[in-house]
Amino acid sequence: MIIECERCHTKFNLDENLLKEIGSKVRCSICKHVFTAFPPKAEPEIEEVPIKETEKTMILTPEEIQEKLGQEEEGIEAVSFEDLADLEEGPVEVEGEEKIDIDEAIDRATKLEQEIIAQKELESKEEIEEEKEPVKPRPIIKKRRRSRLLITILIIILLLVGAVAALIMFKPDLLSEYIPFLKKPLSKEQVFDMGNKRLSFKDLKGSFVNSEKLGKLFVVTGLVTNNYPDKRSFIRVRSNILDPKGKVVKSKINYAGNPIIDKELQSLSMEEINNRLMNRFGKNKMNTNILPNSSIPFMIIFSDLPKDISEFTVEAISSSPAKK
Repeated sequence: MIIECERCHTKFNLDENLLKEIGSKVRCSICKHVFTAFPPKAEPEIEEVPIKETEKTMILTPEEIQEKLGQEEEGIEAVSFEDLADLEEGPVEVEGEEKIDIDEAIDRATKLEQEIIAQKELESKEEIEEEKEPVKPRPIIKKRRRSRLLITILIIILLLVGAVAALIMFKPDLLSEYIPFLKKPLSKEQVFDMGNKRLSFKDLKGSFVNSEKLGKLFVVTGLVTNNYPDKRSFIRVRSNILDPKGKVVKSKINYAGNPIIDKELQSLSMEEINNRLMNRFGKNKMNTNILPNSSIPFMIIFSDLPKDISEFTVEAISSSPAKK
């Protein structure tokens, strides 16, 4: 018999007697593929039953059948009603009612036998074709696991909600810009605050400096600190000179962040000094975006001093929130 490799389709001549009825494992000598080979199935043999045609057939009565028992005449076959019943699908009518011709009964039997033979041949062909046709595997339909996806989405949503709730409880200031109802109402102090309520001073000092152009100058220096929770800009400071009676005899306001060294004071005019001290941004923009708890220097310079100077004072005038 001829077998064909399932993978490379190479054909080989194999002795069918070596194969078991349930199939035997074989290996292709070309591609080394292992598969199962089966012996060929024997097709069912259909025996043809020859039908003898009678030259002459006649119907006999029961009395004539008894006279003719044991006798055979050439060309004549004795048939009883019981024999005819085997050839018909239904019962045969008796004498005195409708008679059935033997030729018609034989034709019906022949047609019935031929239909049975044809049906068997058709069934055997269909079985052979079914064996030849490969059985297609059913496609595997993968079910989407929507339940797992929904659970994952719900977990992510819960985590986000928990994070927002934690921010609202512990860091509401971070969300106040995006969620208006989280903003705290301003207190009366904050409403009337000019930006000087939370400014403080340290390292205050007053000294005299001799200028070639302006004579004796009184210089007030120190550090101003931002105690606000946010950044501040454009800090302004005022200094007053008092006489022995505590009366203000001279006062001046300047922006912080404009330091001038003593060597420059000795050569600068008062107009140049004032222009420097009135720079609202400060030297190198020192007076902008001052971080919370950070300090910058300030300086206020007085000329044309009165005769009686007892003491001086310093106070913060204003500041502005830094632009973001």
